[in-house]
Amino acid sequence: MKNVLILSSSPRRGGNSDTLCDEFMQGAIESGHRVEKVFLRDKTIHLHGMRRVQPIQEALSTKDDAAEIIGKMLAADVIVMLCRSISMP
Repeated sequence: MKNVLILSSSPRRGGNSDTLCDEFMQGAIESGHRVEKVFLRDKTIHLHGMRRVQPIQEALSTKDDAAEIIGKMLAADVIVMLCRSISMP
């Protein structure tokens, strides 16, 4: 059994990308894995200071939801990140 973390960056809950995350989650659960999905739109993540690579300790001390997400990522055996595609003209 694996610990699976799904990071959904869909702009809306129930949209195509989020639904794809849910389908993946259902298949992983049916295969006997522990699964958690994080809907990133519900989280507060500050990106200030990200022009340079931050040490993980500094990122964990920021007062937002990044520390929680980083903790989940470190505990996961599998990380699924589904990013919404952007159409370019």
